[in-house]
Amino acid sequence: MNTMKKSILALALIGATSLSFSQRGEIRDAESAVEDNNFKEALAQLDIAKPLLADEKDKWVIRYHLTKAKTHGNLAEKKSGDDLISDMDIALQSLESVLSMESENEEALAYQNKLRQTMVQTAIDGQNNGDFDIAEKLLYKTYELDRNDTVMLYYAASAAVNGKIYDKALDHYQKLLDIGFNGATEQFVATNIESGEEEIFESKNMRDIAIKTSEFKNPSKKMTPALTGEIAKNITLIYIQEDQPDKALSAIKKAKEENPEDMSLLQAEADLYYRIGKIDKYDEVMKQVVKMDPENPLLYYNLGVASEQLGDKKSAKEYYLQTIELDPEMVNAYINLAALTLSKEKDIVEEMNSLGNSRADNKKYQELNKQKKQFYKDALPYLEKASELNPKNMDALKTKLNIYYQLEMSDKAKVLQEKINSLQE
Repeated sequence: MNTMKKSILALALIGATSLSFSQRGEIRDAESAVEDNNFKEALAQLDIAKPLLADEKDKWVIRYHLTKAKTHGNLAEKKSGDDLISDMDIALQSLESVLSMESENEEALAYQNKLRQTMVQTAIDGQNNGDFDIAEKLLYKTYELDRNDTVMLYYAASAAVNGKIYDKALDHYQKLLDIGFNGATEQFVATNIESGEEEIFESKNMRDIAIKTSEFKNPSKKMTPALTGEIAKNITLIYIQEDQPDKALSAIKKAKEENPEDMSLLQAEADLYYRIGKIDKYDEVMKQVVKMDPENPLLYYNLGVASEQLGDKKSAKEYYLQTIELDPEMVNAYINLAALTLSKEKDIVEEMNSLGNSRADNKKYQELNKQKKQFYKDALPYLEKASELNPKNMDALKTKLNIYYQLEMSDKAKVLQEKINSLQE
């Protein structure tokens, strides 16, 4: 009896050993198939080995998951859409299984980094092709691999915005705000001696090497602008898109509590007020922005536009004049100055048309006509300058042509009409 039991036990041990060697053989075959780029065969061998994995030693379990990761990772590179995401998920999960057993496994860490690079490049290609859904998913998975790499979460949010996947964009942006994401990065720069222009280098070491060549000078470092304002602005735009202005204002307010001096946030707040038609609040906030950046011509230009909409033509003109003082080549400022000057014409024309034929009315008509022509004369220099800066600006050309006719400048009108005709051909 004892002899029979020993025989049965021996048979059981022999069977277990055979199974063990069998599954190890399939794992080896799967590894070979991956090396030969035969991923269909690798999958078949892995499927055979999987049911027996629970009884195997850690070394072989690790080899199984590594092979599975490489199989699905390679398959993902050849696919698109949800199929790509599915294979990439399996590859990443398999690597996680390896690292949970052996956190410093060099092969797993190296392949994980390779997958990371693949996901980022595929996301870039996806965005270039308009596939923002895939880009968002891959960039978010990249962030999940290393949650310290918060810029990937920012890129995922941007992809979601571009793809109008607003629920995910809001979720990602909220995560960024919750973790205090700033987005400002350090740049290493130096001046190219030959061109006189400042150039950015990939690293401090690269910049220092360039300095030693004597082709660069003035090494320094600087920070790129913070992205907090852009994030708040995008959140508000999403809420506006979804017709939720109250939530948009709340988001701006919360962001300002943490960064009250952030000019980009103030600009975002001003833009929000402008979009929802609160021009008075827009004007109020923009004046704060101008105080923080008094040499920025675009801010004065925007204030000029707002003042016009508020009916304050005097302030509008002052802002436009400040704009061209800071930037003498801002074409739109000249065009708006001309339009602002000519806007006075309407009331005069209406009054002229209301007059009768009495001697007093005729005298009044002549006075008003003289004022009207003066408006044309005052507007003309602005239009001349706009045309000088942008010879193809049709708004400026046509308005100028009308003034030439009104002022009986026939020769100039003829030349200008020919130019307009040639541009419209």
